[in-house]
Amino acid sequence: MPRVLILGGAGYIGLGVSQALLRSGNHTVFATTRTSDKTNLLTTNEITAIQGDATDSNFLTDTIANHHIDVVIDTTQAYEQSGKILASIVNAARERASGLDGAVGPRLGFIYTSGSWIHGSPSRRVSDLTVPGTALSPDKPGRVVSWRPAHEQAVLAARDVLDVAILRPGSVYGRGSWVFSTWWDPLLEAAANEAVDKPVSIMADENTRNGVVHLDDLGAAYVSVVEKINGQLGSWPVFELTTETVPVNDLLRGVAAVLGVKREIRYEGTRGNAFLEALSLCSNTDSSRARAILGWDPKRRDIIQNLPTIVAAWKASKS
Repeated sequence: MPRVLILGGAGYIGLGVSQALLRSGNHTVFATTRTSDKTNLLTTNEITAIQGDATDSNFLTDTIANHHIDVVIDTTQAYEQSGKILASIVNAARERASGLDGAVGPRLGFIYTSGSWIHGSPSRRVSDLTVPGTALSPDKPGRVVSWRPAHEQAVLAARDVLDVAILRPGSVYGRGSWVFSTWWDPLLEAAANEAVDKPVSIMADENTRNGVVHLDDLGAAYVSVVEKINGQLGSWPVFELTTETVPVNDLLRGVAAVLGVKREIRYEGTRGNAFLEALSLCSNTDSSRARAILGWDPKRRDIIQNLPTIVAAWKASKS
């Protein structure tokens, strides 16, 4: 069985990806976590927990070598530390290659988790063949991920020693996702104080259109990439992962209906907050290459129709 190491494996995306790999029955899964309290979470999910800091070069290279890892998946969202993580994985790959003593063997695989915010709010349809941060891209990345185009290029440049892939999910929802809490929390508060007769203020732009993907569908894409990373992803191993695009007003009116909130929703804009700006981008991405090359067949669609279950899961995760 290929041995897969998930960096940030106890996080929301990391745990979902780990569970998807285990469900496939084809992989042994290891995961890093910074804290001892998350070790039990990983262990109860049949994931081998390794406590340590993924940005520590010695820890990461030793972990890859000592556990004979075949593929590393970075789900940490480490931002400014991402380059340090990549450098450590490249060093581990070189050490692995030197151990072959001149023989030919498989390269260490590396999958980087990027995101659709890298495209900004493009005026035209973009795909994973659109290179962000260049003159060929119709918009600039969201401020909070302005560094990410350069990092994606660094990952792709490491193909001399690694087999790499880059996945760009939209906003990931389902199973208690926190991503929409900034918008949903005021509605939950309003539900508890419905006697108050004033609009519910939401920190977003009213014209926002979110590209979304359910955690289960995202996990399925990672499984496919892991199983194809040794030479079956083509010359451009970058994939957009969005199942549908949802206007923010449709989303929040649906959540309000689920929570029983009848008050007016008032959009206050993002007030210069870089994260809220990113969340309020207008997605316009095309995931057809993921379907064609990965065989990706997302099942969890129709977020609006399924809001009663999704909102219930989100509320339960907060308790």
